[in-house]
Amino acid sequence: MNPVRIGVLVLALVAAGLAALLARGLVSGNDEPVEQKVVEAPTTEVLVASSNLQLGQRIGGGDLRWQRWPDTSLNGAYITRNQSPAALEEYTGSVARASLLSGEPVTSEKLVTLTGAGFMSALIEPGMRATAISITPETSAGGFILPNDRVDIVDLAKGQTILRNIRVLAIDQRFDEKAGEQVAVGRTATLELTPAQVEVVSVAEAEGRIGLSLRSMAEQDLAGSEKTVAEGGSVVKVVRYGTAQNVRVK
Repeated sequence: MNPVRIGVLVLALVAAGLAALLARGLVSGNDEPVEQKVVEAPTTEVLVASSNLQLGQRIGGGDLRWQRWPDTSLNGAYITRNQSPAALEEYTGSVARASLLSGEPVTSEKLVTLTGAGFMSALIEPGMRATAISITPETSAGGFILPNDRVDIVDLAKGQTILRNIRVLAIDQRFDEKAGEQVAVGRTATLELTPAQVEVVSVAEAEGRIGLSLRSMAEQDLAGSEKTVAEGGSVVKVVRYGTAQNVRVK
């Protein structure tokens, strides 16, 4: 055979082999899965509501939780675990000043703690008023009345009960009960009253001393179900022979 032809055949065989190797490499490369790297966005743990919270609701231990929040959506008003690691304990027992949806981040403006300036207004039920009266141990069941107890209000001058089943919001400036506490001696008691009841108490206190009669804890379910004849109407000032007197009219 001609040496030239032999050389051409050898070159053709080498080229064919190289082409086969290249084709095999391309096919095997397409079969291999492409590894994709997932880069997680930086997050920060923020305090959120575990369930829907209503305005004025007292916050329990399971009502709040920590949840990771993207740093790109982080608001400076959010309560973060880095800045307030004990926030769960600190806000347990607080009151919601605004409604919160489940999973919504919590801010200090939406929760009021016992030391917060707006705690009293958040503690009052809608439509009710907070009114303070002067008390002594003799007019407040010997000082055994504590915040959240219920009492009857008595006009001591007339010996008549004027309002029943009234909630005590505070004794002096204390809103909560201390563990094991049995007596809370103070000079003022803050009561939760309707606007009409505020007038009744104001008139009775202006005419003489009023006292608080402590009710049984088992009767707290009757709250709001009892009324007195003194409730309702308006208070007017009547002057007779130069003497002014507040009188309730229907």
